[in-house]
Amino acid sequence: MAGFSLTKGTDTFDFDIAGPVNKGGSRIGVWSTDKNNNIVVTKDAGGQDSHTVTWQFNQDNQLTIASGGKPVFNFNGTAGVRPVYFTVNAVLKVKPNQNNVFTFDLHGEWDLDNDTHDLTLTINGVTSVLDGFIQDPRSRFMYHFFNKQNLMQESILGFVGEWQLKNDDGVPKMNFNYQREAGTTDTFSLPKGIVVNRSINQFMYQYDKQNHTFGIQFVGMLQVGDDLQLTYSIDRQVSQQGQQQVAATTFTIGLVLNKKNVSGDIEFFIKKTGGTIGTTTIGISGNWTAKLGANQLTVGFTFAQVRGPNVVTTTLGLNATLKLASGGQVVLAIAKNSTQTTISISAADIKLGPARLDGRLNLIGENGHVVGIQVLFGIAF
Repeated sequence: MAGFSLTKGTDTFDFDIAGPVNKGGSRIGVWSTDKNNNIVVTKDAGGQDSHTVTWQFNQDNQLTIASGGKPVFNFNGTAGVRPVYFTVNAVLKVKPNQNNVFTFDLHGEWDLDNDTHDLTLTINGVTSVLDGFIQDPRSRFMYHFFNKQNLMQESILGFVGEWQLKNDDGVPKMNFNYQREAGTTDTFSLPKGIVVNRSINQFMYQYDKQNHTFGIQFVGMLQVGDDLQLTYSIDRQVSQQGQQQVAATTFTIGLVLNKKNVSGDIEFFIKKTGGTIGTTTIGISGNWTAKLGANQLTVGFTFAQVRGPNVVTTTLGLNATLKLASGGQVVLAIAKNSTQTTISISAADIKLGPARLDGRLNLIGENGHVVGIQVLFGIAF
């Protein structure tokens, strides 16, 4: 079986990747690692023996051991033997041979590179760079990487935690607060802003790396109130064994309508933390519709969200008023903070006629002329 050797004083210890340790050709115990990432031999006769080594992933995403500045072993270097790497509470679990139950732990500090989206792991001051990608269809933080010498060997590092929105000067960015040992937490900050995937009207994180596109598709419930406050509730995600992977969380974003006419998708500018209007926009795919309120007919927007096997349809109302402009054109007027924004409604979307008995369907022009709305967005009244 594959393994490596370490010396201590005049003694040489032979470590099998299945767990046993030999000395002078005879078994003396089994090995594992401690919280300081030392290799520890638990002797069959009692007692322990510790060996300090250096752990590092090389440029091919292969885990290596060095001792005294000299290479000792490459866990991906034995033909026919495939190691598996995974995480539990941010502890790196190493299974040297996928066909054997033996596993040991490595403890370190994880970080995400802002420029490359590489995941780094620092163990006892030595930093490894894992050249991989973040990819998941269910809101989870899953980091994929391959043994570059054998692209059939993939490992996935999953982290358990919850998402938190960070309004970065009007750019909605996400932090993932993940669990560590002993109940502590740490944070991965995604470098880019999130956007709405308009094909399903769910938020997503997306980036390009080495001519490929990767990212996280969030799953949740998107709602926009009449006051243009967007609320997004991320669904709780669990493993096949029922263990929580992502906690349910909710974040809000202040919006300002970014449209000159009522047609196509609805689009918004995102407000900055202080309430001023930023330059970042998000859009939701759907259809403009008429909404008959208590006092007047107004405009709404209907959109559908894909939520797993289900499709949820929502109609948001705009806190706005239909008015008749001086030129006879109907506009949607949004008044807020002593300012008024008007959005044009094309003649193809509205049909006017004589005054209606239902006052909610009437518009009064500047000269006192009254017209009635007969059809709005294909809906007859």
